[in-house]
Amino acid sequence: MTGFIGEYHCKLDAKGRLSLPADMRKQLSPDDADSFVISRGVDDCLSLYTMSEWDRVMEKLRSLNRFKAKDRKFARMFQKGATKLSLDSSGRLLFPKALMGWAGIQKDIVLVANVDLWEVWDKKRYEELLDSDWEEFEGLAAEVMGDGDDE
Repeated sequence: MTGFIGEYHCKLDAKGRLSLPADMRKQLSPDDADSFVISRGVDDCLSLYTMSEWDRVMEKLRSLNRFKAKDRKFARMFQKGATKLSLDSSGRLLFPKALMGWAGIQKDIVLVANVDLWEVWDKKRYEELLDSDWEEFEGLAAEVMGDGDDE
């Protein structure tokens, strides 16, 4: 997998189900087309992983030292609420209510590709984040992606 791309504005139905956008589905490998894990993201969003990516993340967690308090705490917090999801016969994912509440997700959401996972944002929170982050983007781009040359 080379990574996901795209930003999709979607609506959840009354039961909290999402119909995966067709373009998003086209980016999934056949092995990852119907099973996912959703969990709390590191920001105020949810992270939607394919099963193969979740397996890679779990391998990293397995390498942590469980005798170190910060490693145990991170693993516990990272996995808290993580839920396996499968597409139903209509191609929808049912999001857990507890995770939706934690992320402030209502009906209107934005799915944002973030390299190897999808971030699931409440539309209003995402727009607020984008507005505030965009002011810093030029400096952040130079710091993170720059080649280190000072001009």
